[in-house]
Amino acid sequence: MSDLTFDKVKAAVLDAGFEVLRAKPDTIQLAARVRSHLMDAGVRVKVADGVTISVVVRGQRSDFPAATGDEIFEAVRASAAHGASARGFAEEAAVCRTLHDPVDDTRVLDVWYELTFSKPCGDLATLMQDLEWALTMPKCVSA
Repeated sequence: MSDLTFDKVKAAVLDAGFEVLRAKPDTIQLAARVRSHLMDAGVRVKVADGVTISVVVRGQRSDFPAATGDEIFEAVRASAAHGASARGFAEEAAVCRTLHDPVDDTRVLDVWYELTFSKPCGDLATLMQDLEWALTMPKCVSA
C-alpha cells in the first residue's frame, strides 16, 4: 500500500461518499451527520507508513455511576471487542478523558472511558468496507 498517498486515500474516501470532518497532513477524520450538523464519528484513517483505520468506542461515567473506571473499560471491551476483532481490529489504546464545563473549568461534566481499536488496511476496497462497518458500530456503550 506504499503507493497510496494521503491525497489518493482522501480522494477515494470522498468518492465513496464518506463525509470528512477534518483532514490533517496524515489523518482523515470522518464525520457523522446529525440532522444538518457534522459531528465527529470517532473514525479516522491515518496515512503514514501504510494506511491504518481506527475507531473509538466509549463508556461514560454518567451511564455507569456506581462502576469503577476499570469496570467501565471492561463494559466497553465486552460490547465492542468481539465485533472489532472479528474484522481484524485490535485494541490500541485506553484513555480516560475528563470533560469540563466550558464556562467553569473546575466543574466536571462527565468522564469518558475510551478504547481505540485499529487495523492496518491492505487496499482501498478493504478500507472502504472497514469504514462502512466502523461508521455503523455503536460508539457509546451504556449500562
